[in-house]
Formats: sequence, structure tokens, C-alpha cells
Amino acid sequence: MRKSILFIVLALVSNVFFAQESNSSNSFYINIFINQNKDARVESNLVTMNDIGDEVKNLIYNHRFKVDEKITYRIYADKDLDLSYIMDTEQKILEAYSYNVKRERYLLETVKMNIDGPNWLEKLDGFDIKPKKG
Repeated sequence: MRKSILFIVLALVSNVFFAQESNSSNSFYINIFINQNKDARVESNLVTMNDIGDEVKNLIYNHRFKVDEKITYRIYADKDLDLSYIMDTEQKILEAYSYNVKRERYLLETVKMNIDGPNWLEKLDGFDIKPKKG
């Protein structure tokens, strides 16, 4: 009887430990930037709206995944863009790959922040940016 209780307690403790470990798994981030002129960059590559899905697929299929790793699309867009345009962009990205993904949207004042060009992601490091809800 004592061995059974010890085994059950050990199993519960192990389950809690491994459940926390799987929740803390890393995400593979794909960063997309859309400036006020509707120019889109996937990471540092300038792409047309028709090619954005292919660029995302390329990044995902060439990435070595870990077990339970999620994909997080981080979309940085100028705050003055129509939400419908941003959502259309998201739809094209999700058409490329939509299994086990998360989306984060950031609305920025890209002109005021002077963010654009192939090194746009490095320029963001100096700002405290929070995802937009909804």
C-alpha cells in the first residue's frame, strides 16, 4: 500500500514538472513589417503581397523544429494602415502555414519612430513595444 501511494505521488509530481516544461517551450518567431506605404518585409526581405506566403513557407520549412515548438507570427504595422489591409496580410501568412501558430499584432508610428529598411528589426530594440489586443 505504501509503495502504491509513493508511486502515485511521484507520478503526480513528475506530471506537474513535465507539464510546466512543455508550456515553457520556445516559439519560432517570424517577424513581418508593413510600413505606411504598404511595403512588406518578412524578416529583412522586402516582398510583394503575393509573395509573402512563399517567403513565410520558406522560413518555416527550412527551420529545425524542437518538439512542441510553436510558430509565432509577429506583425508590426503602421498604425495608420487600414485594419482590413493588416488582416488580409495575416490571412496570406496563415494560408502559408497555420498549424500550431500564434499571432501578435503591433501597431507602430513607423514614420515618427524612423523604422524602415532591411534593419527595421534592430531599430525596434530601443522601443518598449507591447502587442495590440484583439
